[in-house]
Amino acid sequence: MTKKDAIGGVIAAAAAGAAPAEPDQLDMLMPPTRSTLTAKERERVEASVKADRRGRPKGAQNVATRQMLEFVRKLCGDPLERRFRYAMHTPESLSIELGCTKLEAFDRLDKMWSELARYFYAQQASVDGQGNAVVPRLTMLIGGQSATVTGPDGQVRPPWTYIDHAADQTEQNQQVSASAPAVSYGSASSEGED
Repeated sequence: MTKKDAIGGVIAAAAAGAAPAEPDQLDMLMPPTRSTLTAKERERVEASVKADRRGRPKGAQNVATRQMLEFVRKLCGDPLERRFRYAMHTPESLSIELGCTKLEAFDRLDKMWSELARYFYAQQASVDGQGNAVVPRLTMLIGGQSATVTGPDGQVRPPWTYIDHAADQTEQNQQVSASAPAVSYGSASSEGED
């Protein structure tokens, strides 16, 4: 067989297979839902979904980040370990090493100890005198309203002078407007007009 015959055969085979077949119109059908799948099909679908979920597991570090952290630890040491080494100082020894007063050294050590305590003890919720949890409080002032109490002389009273008093005492201390309103909106104001 010559090269020319082989090319002619390939062209003839391509022409015979080039006629497009009737395409399936499966995309027009409604896709199957979980409820219409059989148990075997459901297992196959779930297995393929699990296989498609590639990538890092939860909590895993990026490779570049992990390599950089290893490099910095080898070069400079672990920052947490260094902080613990400085925390072993006393205020006297740290003041000599840093060239500062004992009070400044104690303040720096106290801050360092409080930050390192997070690794040993969980933060506690705020509690009141009876040991009950204290809920955060939000006070909002809108449009010039205020939550202050004024005394009979018109001066603002500090909260410790009225918190323990009864409600009637607080009502007595509220200001009343001194003048009547300039416009009346009662039924008498519209009698003469139509």
